[in-house]
Amino acid sequence: MASLYHKDIYKFEEPINSYWETTINTKKNEYKEVNKNIQTNIVVIGGGYTGISCALSLAKNFNEDVVLVEAGHIGWGSSARNAGFCCIPPTKMSVKKIFKKYGKEETKKFFKNTIDGSNFTKDLISEYKINCDLTGDCNYEVAPHPSYFESIKKEAEVYKNEFGIETEVFSQQEFNQIGHGGQEQFGAFSYKPGFAINPLKFLLGLANKANENGVKIYQKSNVIKIEKNSEKFSVIVNENIITANKIVMATNGFYKDDLLPNLNDRILPVISNIIITRPLTNEEVKSHNYVTHSPVLNTRNLLFYYRLLKDNRFLFGARGDLIGSEQSSIHKSRIMENQMKKVFPNWKDVEIDFHWRGLVAVTTKLSPSLGKLENDEIYYSFGYQANGVNTAPWSGNELAKLIVSNSKEMNISKLYQGLSMKFPFPKLRLFYLKLYLMYYSLMDK
Repeated sequence: MASLYHKDIYKFEEPINSYWETTINTKKNEYKEVNKNIQTNIVVIGGGYTGISCALSLAKNFNEDVVLVEAGHIGWGSSARNAGFCCIPPTKMSVKKIFKKYGKEETKKFFKNTIDGSNFTKDLISEYKINCDLTGDCNYEVAPHPSYFESIKKEAEVYKNEFGIETEVFSQQEFNQIGHGGQEQFGAFSYKPGFAINPLKFLLGLANKANENGVKIYQKSNVIKIEKNSEKFSVIVNENIITANKIVMATNGFYKDDLLPNLNDRILPVISNIIITRPLTNEEVKSHNYVTHSPVLNTRNLLFYYRLLKDNRFLFGARGDLIGSEQSSIHKSRIMENQMKKVFPNWKDVEIDFHWRGLVAVTTKLSPSLGKLENDEIYYSFGYQANGVNTAPWSGNELAKLIVSNSKEMNISKLYQGLSMKFPFPKLRLFYLKLYLMYYSLMDK
């Protein structure tokens, strides 16, 4: 299968050395592999937030016959590899650019949908009583340089005045009292809703509910090929065939460009990397006056994101790997360790216990893509711009409503709807990314 990165990142059979995977005490459901031919109405490809949420809604709310297949084990993909940040918005465009391109009303609708996404994730946790270590009551965006403080103040004002989002601005001294006193901290603002979770516990909780509601879940079942015969689809999995009337493509960053021609070349998968320290002592935590358990985004162009976990471990994430091999992952983790200790120099002797990576999906339109292919019963949702915890469960639910409506129309913002344009010269996508990283690394100096 075609892929942009080194084969190491696509080893579906390999376990993940993540903190979430290694420390989880939640009982996993031992889902089977596809080992026979299957007939169903709807087959969902991808066992992350989008696929599980969509399948759960189809089965529970609409009594649909649904089969879901995942190439690895449930929790192998990016839905369980991320940092657990529920934050906004799922776009790389500035508010000013969105206003200019889509207009004021459509922009307001987009931010309303974004808030809906945060609330939907929290509602799922509450409704299904999923114990996923929910922490924090907001998100913080931190100015990494004094010159950034005015821009984040303006962003906070726009969020509050234009979209009705609850925000609060903090000076460097004020944030030191309620957040932390790291080196790249020159003030911050908060917005609600926002929180953090254990992403694997959340996903497994959702999958268990989907299973209880009749979704037939199969793991370690890699889709090799999709064929159209008359009005039905043949999905080839593990040398067996799943026959279905409708297909939901919910693979996000792990989609490979050879399954469905109309979806090829639509995403740029970007490697997101995370490291986690050993548990910090109380004295070490106090040395940087690290107070908050809410997630924090450092707003440099090549952003850092971090948070303090319940057991006093420190999570630190960043982008940047362009290869995807195990060796490059180790190299990137060392760079990130140095970056973390530059921001928090009092932790220079703190050991790193975990490092891993996953793939987030960026689109040419810099916002998510939800919809149905023209003249075919193929549905898709992808491109969350690294905001999947907020966006993917809600998107899966919206996709379920579209599937049963027999309509092309969705009552959501145009920023979410429709396919993104294909990347020009798609084989050069990593070259584009390299130029992007080089440019913004210079901007951050």
